[in-house]
Amino acid sequence: MAHITVEFVGPVRRPGPERTLSLEVEAAPAVGALLERLGYGREEGARLTVLVDGIRQGPAALVPDGARVEILLPVGGG
Repeated sequence: MAHITVEFVGPVRRPGPERTLSLEVEAAPAVGALLERLGYGREEGARLTVLVDGIRQGPAALVPDGARVEILLPVGGG
């Protein structure tokens, strides 16, 4: 089993009221699979920024055991 910590940053929709989740997963999931597990569809997931241990990753990147994942929705304005 792998253990990962997921943190939701800013105005991103969360699967529950918690800002941080601790997850046990069978093996190192891909970022896209993790987003699906958290309830984000492909279209919504494509608008999110995902950092794994502080490095921006795409949907095919693997999330290793012990990783800290940050999910955020980039916003802009002026």
